[in-house]
Amino acid sequence: MKLPLLTERFYKLVSPDIPNEWDVEEVLEPFIDKSDTFCKEIFTHIPVIWPVSHSLCYDFLRLLPKTLDHLSLEQIPHWIGIILDHYETHGLRAAQRFMQDDLTRYLSQLHGGGGLGFTSIEKRLLPYIRGVAGTELQLRKNRVSYTDSTTIFVPEELEFSSRRDINFLLYKFILTFQWGFITQGSFITTAPPDYSHTQCNNDVLWLRAFLDEFKEPQLARDIYHCLESIRVLVFLNQELPGLMRAAKQHIFPQLSASLNNHPLRPLQQVLLTENSEQDSVLKKILSKSSTQRYLNGQASTDDSLKLTADLFFTLQKSGTDYCPISPFPFQGALRLQAVENARKIQNQKLEENFVDLMAAYLHNHSLQEASNHTNENRQNGYKGGLKDTDISVILDSELTQAANQEQPSPIVICLDNAQMKMPPELQECAQNCFNEFGHFPTQFISSAAGKAGHAILENEVQETQTKESAAQKDTILYDEWDYRRQGYRKNWCTLHFKNLPPIHSPFVQNTLNKYRGLTIRLRRQFEMMRSNERFMKRQRDGDDIDLDALIESIADSHAGISSSDRLFIRLQRNERDIAVLFLVDQSNSTSGWVNNAIKESLLLMSEAMEVLGDRYGIYGFSGMRRSRCELFHIKHLDEPYDDKVKERITSIVPCEYTRMGPPIRHAISLLKDVDAKARLIITLSDGKPEDYDDYKGKYAIEDTRHALLEAKTADIHPFCITIDHQAKDYMQHMYGPANYIFIDNVRKLPLRMSEIYRILTS
Repeated sequence: MKLPLLTERFYKLVSPDIPNEWDVEEVLEPFIDKSDTFCKEIFTHIPVIWPVSHSLCYDFLRLLPKTLDHLSLEQIPHWIGIILDHYETHGLRAAQRFMQDDLTRYLSQLHGGGGLGFTSIEKRLLPYIRGVAGTELQLRKNRVSYTDSTTIFVPEELEFSSRRDINFLLYKFILTFQWGFITQGSFITTAPPDYSHTQCNNDVLWLRAFLDEFKEPQLARDIYHCLESIRVLVFLNQELPGLMRAAKQHIFPQLSASLNNHPLRPLQQVLLTENSEQDSVLKKILSKSSTQRYLNGQASTDDSLKLTADLFFTLQKSGTDYCPISPFPFQGALRLQAVENARKIQNQKLEENFVDLMAAYLHNHSLQEASNHTNENRQNGYKGGLKDTDISVILDSELTQAANQEQPSPIVICLDNAQMKMPPELQECAQNCFNEFGHFPTQFISSAAGKAGHAILENEVQETQTKESAAQKDTILYDEWDYRRQGYRKNWCTLHFKNLPPIHSPFVQNTLNKYRGLTIRLRRQFEMMRSNERFMKRQRDGDDIDLDALIESIADSHAGISSSDRLFIRLQRNERDIAVLFLVDQSNSTSGWVNNAIKESLLLMSEAMEVLGDRYGIYGFSGMRRSRCELFHIKHLDEPYDDKVKERITSIVPCEYTRMGPPIRHAISLLKDVDAKARLIITLSDGKPEDYDDYKGKYAIEDTRHALLEAKTADIHPFCITIDHQAKDYMQHMYGPANYIFIDNVRKLPLRMSEIYRILTS
């Protein structure tokens, strides 16, 4: 094709941008000799890359001729997706480096070789391990796998097998095995009773101090690591048999070939043998009783410590220089220094949490004491705060706990020689401190007392600092789906959290007066919905006789047929357990009647739902561009419906544009951990998603649709109430059939909204 025609097409695709003519001609020159069909195919990728980075688009076109020597046109979209992932994760240089230098590696992966990268599956592995562990474990890339008890480190890429599914299985097994070390308590922090001779301060992990006492610490570490690995393996066999079967079938056979003649080989061999063979292998190393304890899952860290000492001295007799053993990939390394560092950070957070809670507790106690003083005392110079005598008592306060009880006694604090009951949150935090340190550090009390006194004397300064700190934490980043590349734009949208200022006006009372009859009817209807009641016929026992069943039974008896004993009716009551979030469109197109109708609907719904007892929250959303998506707090899920909430509903006003992806994704994050039988996101909107930038048309619809699919994946039901006349053109594609409703007259919205909710939750 001719260069002017190519240039013209390029400018149309990147409009309204007007790039430099010389740059465009340079990157398009290699395509002059190509066919029209070929150029059209290549140019379809320009709108995908250009909005992300102009420079990246130029580099893509410049390097494409060389790339097409190795990739087909059908493989280019997938390659572009990985380029954009590199750009949004690591920046422009990383994406350029991938295009220029990593093509061979990419081709190897594409054809089934070269292993599996952790980055490509991290979003699948993170929810898996957190679901298994039940805690917020973190995942990080590293050269070798290990855990510091809060984070699991895994290799950046696995080339264990030419099959991606086997490499993925190994990633899962590595994570699960490292979690096993954590849950089995392999990283001992305080000295067991029989090992009190090994002393160390609180800054050093006790296990590390114990193993470092041996003449050959590395040998002791390897022995302990192998013994704990056996404990973890037996634990996983009991807890996750399905994963273990897959590992034994696809992972263990290949690892067996890597065993060498290391002195600890028999211990490693136990990890790869079948259950029936483990007994004979272990008996060659351990006593019969120890073998049974390990294989029955009864062994503890105490057993591993004792056997570490026994095996160490047995192996030391050989007199040969020790060569460290190579652990299996799933075993990883034993990084006790990393565990120690993570423990220091955890202890620091534990201390800060306790000091904050205790300081607040003492602060409130002092304010209460101050309120008991007479006006005369205040006039005589009383300023509140902790007096010196109070502080000395706090410093000498005792946190006691009975040591020889199956159930630990409550931790108490003594203030002015009187025991004071701590609130549950503070009690739990104090118990965690006691469990971690084996005693309660008195400096925690000192810090809390000092902070409480400082807080009381400088209360205004603290409030200012709190507000500033909150302002820094009122944003969160969310991915955005780009249908053109079939992938996410990483951390693309910034969602800002804002509070709607309460406005006291006659709007609430006027609305309730206007819909007085409807409000009374709604309350009655919702009272009937408090619990679902239905009659179960033909039961063996119940509240009344089932006449139909009784007549049928008598007829059968007279006919000589064996009669049924199911002759009763039982009233079945199913209690409601529903949580719902209402997302309110506050775009500028809702001004006038639309905004007024939405506010009236929310007031009527809230009045009715207070009778029903369902948990519900209300948030407004608007914004301009991806860097300023806004979510307005009207009512949190567990917040009571009071005058403040009513006044926030009154203050709902039209703002700017309708970028729906970020608020829906945030609503998912709020609901996904809520324990409820039914969880809903109900959106009130007057039009399709659209923003000031390129978030419009198919792009905006596909991102919203993908956010709604994420909600369904999390077992959250999305529904939309819209008054847009063109809703049918796109709403079914976004929400699916029967998951939206179109209201043709905005004045009907207050009447219909409660009816819609009743149908959704019945």
